[in-house]
Amino acid sequence: MKQFVINVAPLETRIALLEDKRLIELQIERHESRSVVGNIYKGRVDSVVPGIQAAFIDIGFEKNGFLYVSDIAGVEGTGDFVFEEGTVKPRGRARRSRPQRIDSLLKKGQHIMVQVSKDTLGTKGVRLTNYVTLPGRYAVLMPTVKHLGISRKIEDEGERDRLRRILQEIRPKGLGLILRTAGEGKNRADCRSDIRYLTKVWDKVKSKMESVKGPALLHEDLGPILRIVRDSFTDDIDRLSIDSETEYSRILNFLDTFAPNLKKRCKLYRARRPIFERFDVEEEIQKALQRRVFLKGGGYICIDQTEALVAIDVNTGRFTGSKNLEETVFKTNLLAAEEIARQVRLRDMGGIIVIDFIDMRYEKNRKELIRTLQECLKDDRAKTTISEISELGMIEMTRKRVKHNLVKALSQPCPYCEGSGLVRSVTTMTFQTLRELHSLFCRTKEKRVLVQVHPDVARRLRHENREMLEDIAQRFSREIELESVSDFHIHDVKFLSARTRKEVTG
Repeated sequence: MKQFVINVAPLETRIALLEDKRLIELQIERHESRSVVGNIYKGRVDSVVPGIQAAFIDIGFEKNGFLYVSDIAGVEGTGDFVFEEGTVKPRGRARRSRPQRIDSLLKKGQHIMVQVSKDTLGTKGVRLTNYVTLPGRYAVLMPTVKHLGISRKIEDEGERDRLRRILQEIRPKGLGLILRTAGEGKNRADCRSDIRYLTKVWDKVKSKMESVKGPALLHEDLGPILRIVRDSFTDDIDRLSIDSETEYSRILNFLDTFAPNLKKRCKLYRARRPIFERFDVEEEIQKALQRRVFLKGGGYICIDQTEALVAIDVNTGRFTGSKNLEETVFKTNLLAAEEIARQVRLRDMGGIIVIDFIDMRYEKNRKELIRTLQECLKDDRAKTTISEISELGMIEMTRKRVKHNLVKALSQPCPYCEGSGLVRSVTTMTFQTLRELHSLFCRTKEKRVLVQVHPDVARRLRHENREMLEDIAQRFSREIELESVSDFHIHDVKFLSARTRKEVTG
């Protein structure tokens, strides 16, 4: 059973996708950091950088957007196109053809229509594309290309041919179209109505592009709830539950126009108990923020996210399985593959992902493991690629990064460890304090020094390493006083004059 559970709060909207009561995907949009993916802008070229074949575009944000030469319509030739995560991308012959240079296409101060394909990530501005797309319920209008395509998830060849004939008959002249998965089984009237609506939207965008002074917003995509209803609320979703009467009414009005048959699957949640608690989503979110994820039977995986990549390690833990070691390892790896596919979607991890499965002896088991991982990732809307198992027993995969992953969206770097996850040990800080004290006595003639340190370091200096502290004092003929400071970071050490309580630096 698949269902959407939506929690609407004054400053935050959370949308959970559950599969057999387990959390598979989670989208969080906060009022202070709303997504702008899909929005169309009239931008002004602020600078052109031939060295990286890109341009920085001013669209009215604090940071300029980033436009690669390959994301400018008409540059890549006449190849095939795909619609991924709300963005059109050239592929096949289009990607292999040699693009023009960015400085021959754009000049500083020039105005250009662009669409946001990626939100701000870290210190980077938004990623832009000139391949404008206007998604509807059944079709995606692509005004900047002439491509006509059918969703790859519609596999029946007879249905694909039928839909292609319909699109060829009703396609607006000079515009491209892709029929979405939701269009499977729809008739000519359904598709024509959707495309007529999108064409009107495009006419408004063009008119505004000509009339307004840039930079300016030309078209704003739907909010997170209606976007989910438009893009993902299809016949394979059994139920949608939402705790906001206002948003519930908006969903029903939307479905009245685009999918009346799905209205009966929408439910307004009225109970006093929070909806995410009722469906056990809160507990699943807390688990998704943890480094270690346990598997059935006692095995577990460890997930470590860095700037460059995500590393996932598989361990048998308490899982003993059968008496056969290879069988135990194989079963643990299969369970891990299923959970890794879920965690990748849930945490929305992107970029390079390296998975260190437990080594297996037999080639057939390795092939079955890759097949299982690929099958479990099949429903992931983000594009993924998976390598074969390397000589070191690891699988490398990539996943398209569009927005901040769940951990970064819900967390911030720890001010104590500064995001490293580690602090120096008490032993390390004790020895460092002794070395710094020795160095200070070599540089200053201060007779009485007050040493302020973290309570754990002070305790160590007063007991286990007391002799070392006394030895330094005798060697330099100085007096040393220790003071434990409860609110000190374990890395903090201060040397003060015992007489004036001013810091001694030497």
